[in-house]
Amino acid sequence: MSAQPPPAGASTSITILRELWRRKFLVILALLVSAAASVLFIKSQHPKVEAEGSIQVLVDSAKSPIADAHRDLGGLTARAGVFARLMAGGKVIERVSEETGIPFRQIDVAGPSPLPGEAPGITEAPAHVNPYRIEISQQPELPILTVVTHAPTAEEARALAAAAPQAMSREVAALQIRQETKPSKRIEFRTLGPAQAALVDDSLGKKVAVGIFVVLTTFFLLLIVGLPRFKAAWRSAGAEAAAASDGAEPPAPAAEAPKRKRTGGKRRAKKAAKEKAAENGAATADRAAANGATDNATATANGTPPANGAATANGAEAEESAEQPPLTPAPPG
Repeated sequence: MSAQPPPAGASTSITILRELWRRKFLVILALLVSAAASVLFIKSQHPKVEAEGSIQVLVDSAKSPIADAHRDLGGLTARAGVFARLMAGGKVIERVSEETGIPFRQIDVAGPSPLPGEAPGITEAPAHVNPYRIEISQQPELPILTVVTHAPTAEEARALAAAAPQAMSREVAALQIRQETKPSKRIEFRTLGPAQAALVDDSLGKKVAVGIFVVLTTFFLLLIVGLPRFKAAWRSAGAEAAAASDGAEPPAPAAEAPKRKRTGGKRRAKKAAKEKAAENGAATADRAAANGATDNATATANGTPPANGAATANGAEAEESAEQPPLTPAPPG
């Protein structure tokens, strides 16, 4: 039972892999060049590594409605939005600066958008003007504030995140004392876990370097595989053009990989072979007859008995001449 040939796609892949293996030194050189270009790009970039801290604050009251399923959280949710805007103000940031020891003017602040009719403040995260940043946002439909801090080190980012809710609580407590708010109606701030901080790499150097390595490697591999084929096709086209201009037949193309043939093609090939064999046999017989006639004519001219059919014909003529009686001349008048 004969083995079936591999599919066309697998055969092409194997052919490409074999070509790359034959040119493995060029492949290694392409990989080295791509790696060197990626490393040079990374070294040319300035690292942008900074620390990011975060903490969540629950805006609650003395009589917390969190554990009561029948109480509405709408009032606390609205107050959380107000406190987020208050936290983005100058007084709270001044308290954060006092507790952390970070200069006030080196801290950028971003908070929620102002309400209609309010004076516009800082609503978007500012550019990297200062090394320290605090961003305050509110969870949708919940009385929860999220504070995100940025600093050169993880310790400073964690300190900023931990100081923000404490500064907010002290500012609101001082306001409630001045307004003589009853303790049962006072707002309280509860942190949902300790402040977290970690280093974050915002630079795109490594990602772009990987992309450069992949693109350059692919380009070099395409050159290694495609350039020899392009040169062979160019030479073949030139040879065909030269042959066509000289009036000669173009050279036969290089043999391709064997492909599976259909049954109908085999039958047509066998029929064509038989017809060609018959034509060759007829041509051979015609040449043999022509050669025989030439030999007989030569033998008759030399006085030698002809061969094959010519000798038989001459013998028949001699027998007819022997059977006829000799002619006698007629008597004179």
